[in-house]
Amino acid sequence: MYEVEKRLTDADVGEDVGELLDQALDLTARFLTDRADLGASAAFALNRVCREGPIRLTTLAAKEGVSQPSMTQLMQRLERQDLVTRLPDPDDGRACLIGITDCGQGLLDDRKRLRRQRLTALLATLSPEDECSLWLAAKVAAPVLHRLVASAETRADGGLG
Repeated sequence: MYEVEKRLTDADVGEDVGELLDQALDLTARFLTDRADLGASAAFALNRVCREGPIRLTTLAAKEGVSQPSMTQLMQRLERQDLVTRLPDPDDGRACLIGITDCGQGLLDDRKRLRRQRLTALLATLSPEDECSLWLAAKVAAPVLHRLVASAETRADGGLG
């Protein structure tokens, strides 16, 4: 019997990891996330404000890949809903920062809790073996994904090509 050594190529890894992430995104967007209270672009922007702390509107627009006027309109809408607030910029008295409110944080927490509840219900449809396999894969993949996100943020901030 011959042993065949398979070498992973960048294309193999990219394809398999890409498929996993596509499936996870589809599951999250279509079945786990309640889109009734907040659209995708608003949720992404609100999550960034939550993660990064008070942020300039121009910086937020650039990081989210939208025009400043579009981000201004979005933030005005979120401000009317008491999800974000304008704060003075300590480095520039003429400018302001966008920060999350307690109401905005509560909404994000509620959305996360609902996603986890829906996921728990879906996991109950798996066999115990499949559930355990997925849990083990998550334990291995989560730290790697955190590093991948950090790397992507560094690249987006101009740290790498």
